[in-house]
Amino acid sequence: MKRAGRILSLIALIVVLSTSLCFAGTLNLTETYPEDGATGTAIENLSVKLYFDTEVTPEKAGKVNTEDMISLVGPEGEELPVRILYPEKEHGVVLVLFDNTMDADKDGKVDHKIESNTEYTLTIAPEFADDNGNTLGTAKTITFTTINQSVSTMVSMGMMFVMFGGMMIISTRSAKKQQEEANKKEVEEKFNPYKEAKKSGKSVEEVIAQHEKEEAKKAKKAKEEDFEWIDENTYRVKTKRTVAEGGSSYVTGRKALAEAKKAEEAARKAERAAAKHNVKKGKGKKK
Repeated sequence: MKRAGRILSLIALIVVLSTSLCFAGTLNLTETYPEDGATGTAIENLSVKLYFDTEVTPEKAGKVNTEDMISLVGPEGEELPVRILYPEKEHGVVLVLFDNTMDADKDGKVDHKIESNTEYTLTIAPEFADDNGNTLGTAKTITFTTINQSVSTMVSMGMMFVMFGGMMIISTRSAKKQQEEANKKEVEEKFNPYKEAKKSGKSVEEVIAQHEKEEAKKAKKAKEEDFEWIDENTYRVKTKRTVAEGGSSYVTGRKALAEAKKAEEAARKAERAAAKHNVKKGKGKKK
């Protein structure tokens, strides 16, 4: 019996020791956003989200972990100010924010800023613990590169031009389609005297006469609207008049030349007529 009791006691001791070893574990970092080696990270409101495999709440872990357990370092080794937040609805998540309000010199200017297309490194200390006191054990490092702002701006502008061009094409096609539909409708609604006579109860002759009268009015109105724009200093006259009739005494000499040419042509005609008459007078039978 004594031997059996000793064996049972030894088994119980082994079970207790094994159980304590199972519960004594380490904190594990399962995921990050952005991931290690990521590129194109946003500059505005820069933040890194850390996912752990156990609960990390502000009531417990938030009181144990200090601000210096997580550091954000720039390309030249300068340490940037950060704020560590523990979201209440996500107990296994820690949010590390770049503190863009830090003004150590009290000069109204922020001490640091996030640069475009630049590599940054986030380091978590081995002592960082969860709610149960479990720690990472080893330091965790995440490196990421911010977005290239100039390239991003060019891409955005290119997309804007593409969208604008697409909208212009769609608008043009839509307007063309509407015009084609309007033309089609106009053809379909072409005047049909028999249909109109049946619809109005009038005779076909009356309908045709009324339609012609309406078309004449439309043509007259279109003709009145289709005029050439005239400057306010330009005036129209009822009939054409010469310069002299308009009161001008300027002499160009063209009138005298025209009259001389006319008189010369009349003289030639007279000579030709006289010659023709003499020829006719001289004709007759020889005796």
